[in-house]
Amino acid sequence: MNRAQRRKLIQMPKAKQPKHNQASIAATKADTGITANNAQSVVDNLPIPQIVAGINNLLSQLEKRHVPIFDWDDEGRTLYRLQMRRGKIFYLAERSKNPEE
Repeated sequence: MNRAQRRKLIQMPKAKQPKHNQASIAATKADTGITANNAQSVVDNLPIPQIVAGINNLLSQLEKRHVPIFDWDDEGRTLYRLQMRRGKIFYLAERSKNPEE
C-alpha cells in the first residue's frame, strides 16, 4: 500500500473501511505500535495474498542465510517459494543439484 492509498484510507469513515485495511493501517502507524495482545487480530484480518507475500519474504530471508527447507517425502527437493494462481496457493520446489547437501 503506497502513501496516497494509506492517506485515503485514514480519511475514510471507519464504517466504510474494510477490516483488513484497518489492520494494515494500525500496523503501519509507528506512534500506536503493535502489542502482543492485538498482533494476532492484525494477522487474522490480513487478506490471503498479503499472507503469501509475507511467507515469501520469510523464505527469501532463509535463503539468504543458506537455510534450506526440505520436502518431507523427498529430501532432494527444497521449497523456495509460494505462488498464488486463480485463488489457489501452490508451493514451488526445486530439486537439489547435490543430494548430499
